[in-house]
Amino acid sequence: MRYYNIASDNGRWGRVNLSEVEPLFTLLIGTIVLQNLVDGKVSDKLIKPSLQPCERYWIKAKLNFDGGYPLKGGQLIEIGADGDIDTLQAIVVKDDLSLDSDRDLISKYQLTSMRGDNHIRERLVHFFDRGEDRDLLKEKVFPGYRSDS
Repeated sequence: MRYYNIASDNGRWGRVNLSEVEPLFTLLIGTIVLQNLVDGKVSDKLIKPSLQPCERYWIKAKLNFDGGYPLKGGQLIEIGADGDIDTLQAIVVKDDLSLDSDRDLISKYQLTSMRGDNHIRERLVHFFDRGEDRDLLKEKVFPGYRSDS
């Protein structure tokens, strides 16, 4: 699901073309998370869907067997132009991403790890309240990384 830099204080929306609105981030989410996040339905006559393609590259976190947080580090993967390749079958573009040499990739791409609705809600509230997009999960997976710096 792609999230955008657009909000409504009262739940009413004018005509919106999502191709003209800045995307904040895209995350893989499940049906239950979507149901918990949805506040209401917007008329499809008012909202024009984005024509932007699916995100092709993602970061797949690696399991951490050394103790501490269960995920540490990751690899850049490609899921295809239409997002039709499962993350388990994805092509590894770069293995063992590190903050020292790959900070730009880590900043640019999102983790494939599923997020709960509370995590997504907190990330959005933080962005709209403070203007910072902080991905706290990415900060745990890549110790020493601060996503809004």
